Amino acid sequence: MMRTPTVDSAAQIRLVVNADDFGMSPGISRGILRAHREGIVTSTSLLGNCGDFDDVRAMLAEAPELGVGVHLALAGRGPIADPALVPSLLTAGGRFHERGTDFVAAWTKRKIEAIDVEREFDAQIARVRDAGIKIDHLDTHHHLGFLPVVGRTVEAVARKHGIAAIRSAIESPTLSWVTDPQRGLKAGVLTGLGWLTRRQLGARRHSAQSWGYVESGRLDEVRVLEIIGRLGPGPHELICHPGEDSTTSYDYTGELRALTSPKVRRALGQRGVALCRWGDLF
Repeated sequence: MMRTPTVDSAAQIRLVVNADDFGMSPGISRGILRAHREGIVTSTSLLGNCGDFDDVRAMLAEAPELGVGVHLALAGRGPIADPALVPSLLTAGGRFHERGTDFVAAWTKRKIEAIDVEREFDAQIARVRDAGIKIDHLDTHHHLGFLPVVGRTVEAVARKHGIAAIRSAIESPTLSWVTDPQRGLKAGVLTGLGWLTRRQLGARRHSAQSWGYVESGRLDEVRVLEIIGRLGPGPHELICHPGEDSTTSYDYTGELRALTSPKVRRALGQRGVALCRWGDLF
């Protein structure tokens, strides 16, 4: 049963629990579906340039109440647009830069053309929409949307395709930023870039407040409970990465356990948090 808000009030705490990276691997996609069926996940972001698209579409069809957005990608794999139309995004091998940091380095050297970003994002959204999948939000792989040139383009394609919600607001600093300095520094940089980017956005600059940046790939039960305790009135998003496989950098299975925890569900009920999808907010 879909967990949507029963009262449309600015005073109500509304929370989208969004699992990124659907389509990155079968194990990740299966874990997201399980976290939706057995836990608190209400929404997912489909990797815009994922492979095996027919299989991914079939898996999404198994969860009709799961909100779906596009996780717009500019790093990893290859483009969906004609490579000849997006040359500034590609390496000598005709693929995207492997890591988000590589893309950022190219951006700082002014090698990235905004028109190429827009063409690629438009192709990724059209691919999903043409498959009959309803899109209710946009965000970006590796949070590249916090770069001004990318953020402005995300809003442009959102307007073009009539998509109301984009990820644009980061949480306020917490103790975890200090206890994990490397990740805290990354979150601080994202905060600064996000502030610069939102100043250049239009109607979509005031989105839900997103949580979970510092904990990406290792969001445990304790941190989820802490976030729930800090939620104030209004719309929020919890970014998560559940899956059935784990890597050295991402504990997908650990996040899956946290998101299916009975203790977490009780905490949501005790605080009166209304779980919903992006489409229920905007």
